[in-house]
Amino acid sequence: MRTLTILAVGVATLLTLASCDHTAPKEPRLVMVFIDVSLSTLPDRENYKKYIDLIISQLEAGDRIMVSKILDLTIAEFAPIYDAKFPAFNMFSDNRTRYDKTIREMSAQIMATVDSVLDMRSKVQKSEIVNSFLICDQVMRGWSGKKSIVIISDMQESSSEFNFDTDHVTPAYLENVLATLKLKHRIPKLHGVDVWIAGAYAKDTEQFFAVQDFWKRYIVETGAELRSYSHTLLDFE
Repeated sequence: MRTLTILAVGVATLLTLASCDHTAPKEPRLVMVFIDVSLSTLPDRENYKKYIDLIISQLEAGDRIMVSKILDLTIAEFAPIYDAKFPAFNMFSDNRTRYDKTIREMSAQIMATVDSVLDMRSKVQKSEIVNSFLICDQVMRGWSGKKSIVIISDMQESSSEFNFDTDHVTPAYLENVLATLKLKHRIPKLHGVDVWIAGAYAKDTEQFFAVQDFWKRYIVETGAELRSYSHTLLDFE
């Protein structure tokens, strides 16, 4: 009887420790990161690397990260440069030292892949940012856990239809852009998704706020929640 009591206490203690441990089972998250590699982003590439490093530091066991490029043909040439799931950790059977080494190796591999892409002086002139959200909609439909999107870009949409860099960006112009996207059914369904924008930039303050307002309205239309819109990556969690 005493042996059974001791055994029961031991099991209860282990369960308590598991519930307190930060590696206890949780809802996994899918983080989709899109990096703008058009020529206009060249001056900010080193900062982009820092943002990716910060994102990686927030990933936990079971989370999946997918990193892709924003191009002049973002959706037509979509191919993730990195897509992997951080392995789950079982405190009863897994070796912590070996697990931590695996995570470090995966993190280093992500950064090496991103560095190689951002260090290239590509000749991409345009950036289809809107289409990155459409891709997220397609990929995230099959994910049951938490969902996060990080767009690392100056947010100056530049495509065959719209060019925030060269067009006269006014409230009326941006209203037309939003109406056109609705008409063409290019507003994805991203309910329950958190969105961070990092790298936002414009040639003057007036355009910055005009473009910011457009993306705020666009993201509201998708049903997602905009957590931050800034030149840097703020409060990513």
